[in-house]
Amino acid sequence: MNLRKLYENLTCHTLLTNTTNIKVRMRRIHFRIMIGVLLFYAFYPLTWFLFRRPSEALKRSVPQSVNGTTVWDGDTVTLGSTQSETTMQDQSGETKERLKEPVPQKNIQSPNTDEENLSAVLQKDMRIDAAAETTEMQTTLEEEREDPKMGDGEKVVFRDVIHDSQNEKEISTSSGDNVDVLLKYPTLEGSMEKTNCPEKNQSKTENSKEMLQASNADTSKSPDECWDDYIVTTGPGLAQEVFCPQWSFPASSYYTTVEPTVPFEVMWRVWEDLDADSESVLTPITIKKASLDFTVMSYNILAQDLLELNQHLYAHCPLEMQQWSYRCNLLLNEIEKWAPDILCLQEVQENHYHEHLHPLLSQMGYTCVYQRRTGTKTDGCAVCYQGSRFAEAAVSKLEFFRPETGLLDRHNVGIVLLLRPLVTTEAEVKEAGPSLCVANTHLLFNPRRGDVKLAQLAIMLAEIDAVIKSCKARGEHCNVVFCGDFNSVPHLPLYQFITTGELSYQGLPTWMISGQEDLSYKPSYHRLFAPLWPSSLGISDTCQYTANINKTQSQNSGTRGYSHEFMLQLRFCPAACVRPENLALIPGVTDSKPDTSEDAQHYEKRFRDRLRHQVDLESVYKHVLPGSGCPEVTTLHSEGGTTVDYIFYSPKRTLTKKQRAYKTSAGKGLKLVGSLSLLSEDFLWSMNGLPNHILPSDHLSLVARFQLELDDA
Repeated sequence: MNLRKLYENLTCHTLLTNTTNIKVRMRRIHFRIMIGVLLFYAFYPLTWFLFRRPSEALKRSVPQSVNGTTVWDGDTVTLGSTQSETTMQDQSGETKERLKEPVPQKNIQSPNTDEENLSAVLQKDMRIDAAAETTEMQTTLEEEREDPKMGDGEKVVFRDVIHDSQNEKEISTSSGDNVDVLLKYPTLEGSMEKTNCPEKNQSKTENSKEMLQASNADTSKSPDECWDDYIVTTGPGLAQEVFCPQWSFPASSYYTTVEPTVPFEVMWRVWEDLDADSESVLTPITIKKASLDFTVMSYNILAQDLLELNQHLYAHCPLEMQQWSYRCNLLLNEIEKWAPDILCLQEVQENHYHEHLHPLLSQMGYTCVYQRRTGTKTDGCAVCYQGSRFAEAAVSKLEFFRPETGLLDRHNVGIVLLLRPLVTTEAEVKEAGPSLCVANTHLLFNPRRGDVKLAQLAIMLAEIDAVIKSCKARGEHCNVVFCGDFNSVPHLPLYQFITTGELSYQGLPTWMISGQEDLSYKPSYHRLFAPLWPSSLGISDTCQYTANINKTQSQNSGTRGYSHEFMLQLRFCPAACVRPENLALIPGVTDSKPDTSEDAQHYEKRFRDRLRHQVDLESVYKHVLPGSGCPEVTTLHSEGGTTVDYIFYSPKRTLTKKQRAYKTSAGKGLKLVGSLSLLSEDFLWSMNGLPNHILPSDHLSLVARFQLELDDA
């Protein structure tokens, strides 16, 4: 009985031991299976990356071919396939059929069978992937398609390009025409650059096709190399693809070292030609040429003292860009770039003019005239002209500070220059053609003092009128170019007065003359009434010197040598105000002070409530950007941008029949050939305002090209 129990115990123990061993073995098998699955999912993305297939989108983009014809949304392209390509397609079809076959699955019977099944599945998947990849690589090596819409010799070629360590994709084609494409290549920083690759001739295309066939032959011999699959479609409406030869790089360097032949430059402002037949400014002038082309630049260069005095206006500008050394280089580069024949500058600081600008401009061939502002101001105006193209005939430096008038108490200046064009006859240079009057000024800034601005402008116009009359006295015609910073916005009274020659100012608010600020919200403001300036200024309401008017009247007065107005002026000289010792006092006759009430009343009657001038002027710019309709801007700072700088000129008007009969000078004048475009306020703020790393001043330069008829003299 005891033996039987012992046997039963031993049997149970053996069964338990065997059961435990089986469980341990099963656990080991399951553990191995889990490790295998984990390894499969871990290495599968890597194998897919190394032997990846084209994306489904690219596969769908490949057209279906039926009997050698490819369908492109209604257009057909004939495919010429060789025997080898047919074999590749058959192999590809068999591979796809094998992929569609279901993979048999078996139940796990034992640990050994589980391991064998797992390894068999992995090996089979890898074989299928490798076979499919090889087939797809072979089918995408080279396909030549001939489109019936293309001309002779035009074929589309799809090929792969192999680099040493990075797969790059390139589309190539052969064509009889010269076409430019963009070729992307890797750089050291990993960025993509673009380089123009022109197709020069058909021979380059044929050589590249031979290189392509040779590379394909090498690929067929060594299928183990890694090729980057890239399927390209032309799509409807695209007639051809351009073939670019493969770049040849030096053996010592992996990265490309393509240097541009032309330096990169961004043109923020473009030149607008108004006359396509106009000749270049750089064309030398000869006697055979009936006209003279010349360029004028007007530029407020921002005096350094004024910049430092008004730092709040340039808080947006970095300090290093506010330095004169930095701005001076940009300024000279801009002048050298546009190479104007006549240069009108405002806000030219005196020490900078003598130390920097004048020496450098002289080296460029300019002859300069400078006038500093009166008082404590350190800046002024300058007019520079090319000595090889113009000769100076007369110059007038004007100061607007006239304290005796009680109105002109501001320290602004102007320059009026009379130039004569120079032409070359064989080895001789001589003056020819009509004279040119160049005027440059910088009017008062104060928006509330429109009366002062009109008086300063009247002085400039009176001097220009005197120069024109002096030329007419010699029987010559005189053209006018009037530049400057007028501190007035377009189409308001001061601007209208210049362009129309007439202004009714009676009762106008002084702030409205320039329009820089809208002060209509104020309860009271100063208004304009006649006479606008006192008679002591010596300028009439027609913006002419009264001395010239008196001289004209005296010439027509017969035997009298002096006019009545001229004799009346002697009453105000210092000698007339000194009373003789023995002179009897007679009221109203020998008083110590002369009675000027009659003269004042007479002048007030003669000075009308309407200003006029005789200079025909027109603005180069239209003050609205073409296309967008945005207003042009010539100056910008922290408080905003507007147009205050102008180039006015005497235009060439069309003659009427009556004018032609009387041979008037209406058909004479300057022809505007082109101008440098201006920018909008939004665009300037996108460049961080003014001044910036490109534009050295808070004003933009104004550049215009004119044509002067030499036969108009």
